[in-house]
Amino acid sequence: MTVTFRPLLALGLSVALMLPVIAQAADPEDAIEYRQSALRVLAWQLGPMGDMAQGNIDYDEEVFATRAANLAAAAHLPWEGFMEDTLQGDDHGTETRALDAIGDDWDGFHERRETFQQETATLAQMVDDGEEFSALRRQVGAVANSCKGCHDNYRAD
Repeated sequence: MTVTFRPLLALGLSVALMLPVIAQAADPEDAIEYRQSALRVLAWQLGPMGDMAQGNIDYDEEVFATRAANLAAAAHLPWEGFMEDTLQGDDHGTETRALDAIGDDWDGFHERRETFQQETATLAQMVDDGEEFSALRRQVGAVANSCKGCHDNYRAD
């Protein structure tokens, strides 16, 4: 069993190491379309939880749990689409609200990404732990604030 596992492990590591190369080889237009689609997926998951947290719709424990798990699972997706030559003013011909300030502050942008991913993971864990809805509401606010932190600095209105 170990003998067959090692070639699979080597193949898996080879593929994983190639992913950044593949992502960087993408056309700027494809990267922008990818990240915009991934961000819409995140918004699709977060929206109903935000509505529940704000009292706009009734709290549904099952729906909330599903959305929280989906959001945490997808939280890593859009970021590889933010790459050089994909921001506003990069002459790629595709509409984007990603400001060129991202390129001037990659470290700050990545910090905000990590904060978002941590907040979504925390929300999913709180749901798994059976936290009360009042605590979940506050955590949805933390997730939304992590979104806002990026939008305030790196997204055109």
